[in-house]
Amino acid sequence: MAIASISGSLVQGGNTDRLVNALLDLSFPVISPKLRRTALPVTGLVILLLACAWADAGGPSGPAPPAKSMAPTTSEKPKYLIFWSAPEKAGELAERVGMKGDGKTRILGFGLPNPTYELEEQLPGRIRSAFAAAREHDMAVMLHFDFHLAWKHRPDLWNWFDPARPGYDPNNKYNVEWHGWDGPPNKVHYLNHGVLERLPPNMCFTSKRTRAEVTRIVSKVIAPVLREEIAKLKAEGKEALFAGVLVGSEPSIDDYSKPNPELTKMMKEDGVPAGPLGYRALLDRGFRADNPPDDFRKALAKIIQETIAFWCEQFVDAGIPPEKLYPHVAAPAPIEMMNAPIWTAFNKYSRPGWTTYAVGVLGENFKAIYDELETHGNPAWAGVEANAGIPGSVVDWETYLAWHYNHGCVLVGVNMGATGTDLPRRLWDSAFGKEAIAAYHKFLTGQPLVEKPFFRDQPQFRIQAKMKRVRAGIERWHTRGKDPSAVGKLMEGAQPLANAGKLGELEKLVDQALEMLGETEKVPDVYRSVGEG
Repeated sequence: MAIASISGSLVQGGNTDRLVNALLDLSFPVISPKLRRTALPVTGLVILLLACAWADAGGPSGPAPPAKSMAPTTSEKPKYLIFWSAPEKAGELAERVGMKGDGKTRILGFGLPNPTYELEEQLPGRIRSAFAAAREHDMAVMLHFDFHLAWKHRPDLWNWFDPARPGYDPNNKYNVEWHGWDGPPNKVHYLNHGVLERLPPNMCFTSKRTRAEVTRIVSKVIAPVLREEIAKLKAEGKEALFAGVLVGSEPSIDDYSKPNPELTKMMKEDGVPAGPLGYRALLDRGFRADNPPDDFRKALAKIIQETIAFWCEQFVDAGIPPEKLYPHVAAPAPIEMMNAPIWTAFNKYSRPGWTTYAVGVLGENFKAIYDELETHGNPAWAGVEANAGIPGSVVDWETYLAWHYNHGCVLVGVNMGATGTDLPRRLWDSAFGKEAIAAYHKFLTGQPLVEKPFFRDQPQFRIQAKMKRVRAGIERWHTRGKDPSAVGKLMEGAQPLANAGKLGELEKLVDQALEMLGETEKVPDVYRSVGEG
């Protein structure tokens, strides 16, 4: 079916199914007839059906595991499927997923995020409530404690610049990051988890005062209750229901050298200079303007690794086993933006843990993670923030889970939260879609998870994945009452390009359609290349 004959009427009339089938059909002239016949009735995830078609055509049924990537067998230990959700919704979560696992080797559970500084007085009660819900529903519980992002209620630690506001102390400048060897100290932290927002200043991870607060809160507020609740589970023979503790929230030392247009505007309004942060921490570690580190980014990464280790050490000193602790490093994020490469998740006080969205360096596989695991002896690990539906990801849910559990991962934490409205809805719909639920059932019943072939490097498959995103964008426009006919008009040029086999030009045209739909702006900036607008 030619797109020119339907572009205007279909998108105005809301018939997105016919539109997407026509769009998908464009790339099939360059695929073998057998594959074309198999893949024409595309209705689900494009990448999944293409993988099945390839296997039917005689191709490989699954990729060979990356070299030196297989971790030691951990089948006798519990493996967890965690959803970051409130304890009071544990029963609802179990109903949505449809099963809980066997309670010993495959366990469904929930994870409770805790902005540590913001809710210090409430932490004991929140911990007890979470464990009570775990016992009531026979589900695993995980706790998350943030130690650097949510500290707006602690101006006594960061307000060095405004005498008219609470907590003012000029010496607080040593608790925040600096923009240069002589300053100025930072006043505002920018974060994009779907919507760009302003937060209190970037914390200096080497600050003695902020580290002392971590030690105090962990040892005096969190650990006593946590030890008590773990002991109760053990006495009841349910110790496997404690999945562990997530320590930190993607710690980073930000670099504002190449801000995108939106961030540039904010920085100009706030008087924030463009450039890297991290000078205060480097000063604390003995570096100076006349004695800078040989590698600026590597030095900052080592400070992040040291900080993560310090945080985890406080829990170990307070009696929490290292095998129940996981840091939170953003594996797909560019080092140029966060100065937190994959290896910063390794320390002797915890297992490694990462955000594992299938974008960026993890877009086609997890080889970057497997390689680091190999160099550290293949310890058990966790994908603590995960969702196959993150914008830019084209992997199916079963393959995505297999990339985790087939390679030594013992815990996957499914995330549905973000700022704004579109991204949270997208993550939620993906996490509880039919494909995801089917993959969860395979994991929870102990069935093998199949890693399907990935063809992102072949233009025809890459284009079809983008066509799926065009469909999703058109459907979102219809939901909001917006008219996507201009996108259809643009796509009139697609059929001739497909017929001529001009895949490079065709892909550029589809990319333009995605830009018109706003789809390229939906990936949180932290998972993009630096400077990409």
